[in-house]
Amino acid sequence: MTEDFRKTLFKIIHLRSIIGYNGLVFALKQTPVIGKIIPYRLYGTTFLKVIYWIFHVIKEIFVLFIGKIFGLGMIYLITLFLKTEYMDFDMAAGIPEATVYAGLALFFFLVYALCGVLINTSLFRCTTEKEYLVFMLRMNARKLNNTLLVYELGKLFIGYLIAGIVALLGGAPFWIWLGIPVLAVFIKLFGAGFQAFVFRIKHKHHKKMHNSAFSLVVRLLVAILMIPVLFIVAINGYYVPLKILLTVSFALILLGVWGFFELKRFDPNLHRRALNDNIVREEIEHSKAPDTNKEFKQIKAKGSIKSDKKGFEYLNELFVKRHWKMLNLKPVVFAFCVLFFIAFIIVQYVLSYKEQFGTDNTVNMVFSNILNMLMFKGYEDALLPLGEHSPLFFFRYLAESHMLGMIVLVSAADVSFKATQAMYINCDNSLMTFSFFKQREKIIRLFDIRLKQLVKLNVVPALVLGIAADLILFYTGGQSYPFHYLVTLFIPVLLCVVNSVTSLALYYLFQPFTTTVNVKSGAYLTARTLLGLFEVQIFWVPANSLLLAGILTVFTVIYVMLLRALVRKFAPKTWKVRV
Repeated sequence: MTEDFRKTLFKIIHLRSIIGYNGLVFALKQTPVIGKIIPYRLYGTTFLKVIYWIFHVIKEIFVLFIGKIFGLGMIYLITLFLKTEYMDFDMAAGIPEATVYAGLALFFFLVYALCGVLINTSLFRCTTEKEYLVFMLRMNARKLNNTLLVYELGKLFIGYLIAGIVALLGGAPFWIWLGIPVLAVFIKLFGAGFQAFVFRIKHKHHKKMHNSAFSLVVRLLVAILMIPVLFIVAINGYYVPLKILLTVSFALILLGVWGFFELKRFDPNLHRRALNDNIVREEIEHSKAPDTNKEFKQIKAKGSIKSDKKGFEYLNELFVKRHWKMLNLKPVVFAFCVLFFIAFIIVQYVLSYKEQFGTDNTVNMVFSNILNMLMFKGYEDALLPLGEHSPLFFFRYLAESHMLGMIVLVSAADVSFKATQAMYINCDNSLMTFSFFKQREKIIRLFDIRLKQLVKLNVVPALVLGIAADLILFYTGGQSYPFHYLVTLFIPVLLCVVNSVTSLALYYLFQPFTTTVNVKSGAYLTARTLLGLFEVQIFWVPANSLLLAGILTVFTVIYVMLLRALVRKFAPKTWKVRV
């Protein structure tokens, strides 16, 4: 059995290496200049494949543990800090330090692990290597899934044991070091078994055995709503008794045992059916029937909608109306999550005022100060609703000196990539066959219209992020200079414009999409990767918000004009149909 597991795992890793190597060569071949130099025989060079395979194995080993060690290691470090605070301020009086550490670490881990169960449903996700092995090489689907699950459980256990060294150094009892990795394995089994149970019920009722987009959104929202629990614990010093946490852990272990037997009941045919219903990528030969592609279905136009506009404005309005749900889902969900955080801040603000000034004055003072914020004024009273050691003062520091970090959140809410996919499939793919559509003036006219539309779609979550930052400033003492609130609201909007014009310009300059919405452009992928790395590099660059707003305004204007000029010059040649 061990030998069979080893052989199966070796095949998977070897296939991943081949796919990665071929993908790398293909991306290089698609890159301008470099692609013309690289010969096609590079695909079959054994020496280079061996070198890539060695690096791939090293990468697998690195990725094996780094996420596990980092995630749990951060929990242990935060727990060590909180344990010190709890002991210094007698928040857990009469409880030994080791017990306090164990209780906090177990609490944080349970929330972390349960969020992971809600989000991670990779067992039946049919990736490229699974598709090749099961549907082309006829490998037993259950053997493949079980091998990958055992592989994942092994990574989990060993990675958590390594991270547990931090806990031992921080004064945690020995059983926490060994117990949390064991508990993690059972929680993982519970998540996999529950998914198998749901798929078996769907099969029984003749339904597709796949994870719906609505279900994923609900699970993401639930996971996000669990985060304030940790926030409340950190601020207020609530201590959940260790007995309660151990009871919950024991219940999860029992659920893990149930998940193990549920997986045993899930026969090979059901594994194969579940993988078939959860294919991530369709093969090229399926392009004759692109409607079977799940990604295609998501962006495919629905319904017939009329418009009284003319020309390209008419084309754009039809596009937006026919794709309204797809274009607005991500920004609306993101804005809802940020609004929940805003509501949490307001509730904490009201409760803090009530605690300091009493019930009678709370409503009047809160609304008076909110009115002052809207009028860009300061507080009427000299007292702040929070002490200087509140964690929200750290967020104030970010809002005053690190607003450039908003680029990551704005990018997370950006819908431009999905919008450009839909533009190609439902508009440009057909219209590119007409010569007038690729005339320079026509291209730049449509580019301007689409840029305005993308900004409209992306600006709502950007504004909500700005409002959240303003409330943090307001909650921790008000603005530092006149119109500070307005500047803080303005910066995410500028970043939204930068993101929107970047995605749209890359689409026009590289046009990476095929008729099956696959990305087929090494230059496009390289450009997006480099931009992503650049965002990560500037994420923590300190800058006063007023100075940043001025620089960012000038940069945004020049950047938009530059990309617009590049599109005007090169798009007539680069904006083309790919197959």
